Amino acid sequence: MEDKYLSIMQFSKLMREVFRIIKKRIGETNEDDLKITPEQIGLLHAISMTDEDVIQKDMAELMGKDKSAILRLIDSLEEKELIRRVVDKNDRRKNYLMVTKHGDRVLKNYLAIVYEIMDEIQEGISESDIATFKKVLARVKHNAEKL
Repeated sequence: MEDKYLSIMQFSKLMREVFRIIKKRIGETNEDDLKITPEQIGLLHAISMTDEDVIQKDMAELMGKDKSAILRLIDSLEEKELIRRVVDKNDRRKNYLMVTKHGDRVLKNYLAIVYEIMDEIQEGISESDIATFKKVLARVKHNAEKL
């Protein structure tokens, strides 16, 4: 029985190590001294991928983070001129988020790096193994959410 629990703990440790390596590799590729974190890249990407107007308060739910953490990320991206806030004309409480041209260029550069890293990470792993991994990971997440 202990082996079952030990394997889940080992899995968690391995995932943390993989994320640490990815964060380090992304950090080594920072351009223009922007010092962009993976979380900032994730938010920038989420904003750019949304077809409709992105409302600031909706990003917390989309990213799975609390509103204050998202606000800090938004502030830092705006300070770096990667996004801008636009106040709704009809409801001044609403802020829309838009990726700037500079933000779009930076995002494309980082995504190229991220895709390269993901290709390297998946090297030697079959598509069926990756599909199984996703399925197992989704099940672990589902079970954890029920706690």
